[in-house]
Amino acid sequence: MALKTFVKISNISNLSDARYCAGMMVDVLGFNIDPNSSTHVAEDDFKEITEWVAGVKFAGEFHDSSIEQIKEAIKKYPVDYIEIADLDLVEKVGLLGKPLIFRLSITNEEDLSKIKSTLSYLDELTKLVLFHCDNENLFDQIDAQIGFYNGNLKLMKGYGITADVSLGNFPGLALEATEEDRPGFKDYGQIMDVLELIEED
Repeated sequence: MALKTFVKISNISNLSDARYCAGMMVDVLGFNIDPNSSTHVAEDDFKEITEWVAGVKFAGEFHDSSIEQIKEAIKKYPVDYIEIADLDLVEKVGLLGKPLIFRLSITNEEDLSKIKSTLSYLDELTKLVLFHCDNENLFDQIDAQIGFYNGNLKLMKGYGITADVSLGNFPGLALEATEEDRPGFKDYGQIMDVLELIEED
């Protein structure tokens, strides 16, 4: 069974999540491979996990890396996408030969006011934008702005996700994986609820 919409799962760190999500036919599995992160996935673990799954693309997620660190990391990790959250790096990362996912975090009213101009800038440089927000008071305002968007970017909703999620004008969905209880034992929780909801009949 396929899913009704484009789905990316972030922060994959174990085989249980990878195999379940690949089996549910998600589009992209994201791995934290940022060398500056204390929770990044080791090279050997990445290889072991990705060798067991098929039919899905892999994204290398960076949060606080320089362009030099990103270049070195993707030599070791064979990812299909590079995900970053720093606008200053977009053009440089775009020259590395891999599709770019931009993680756009909305934390306050100022960020909201910049959505239109940021998407306009990214339109020429990437195809995928993941919207992240932890402030529930801003959810409706982000939804409203996306309702007016008519550009070429594939936008992924990565906030306010519940089992009865409504995507509105977002053509994609972004969920975040969690740690295993212990090796081989995993409560998929929200991921299972949402993926089963958007599974094709």
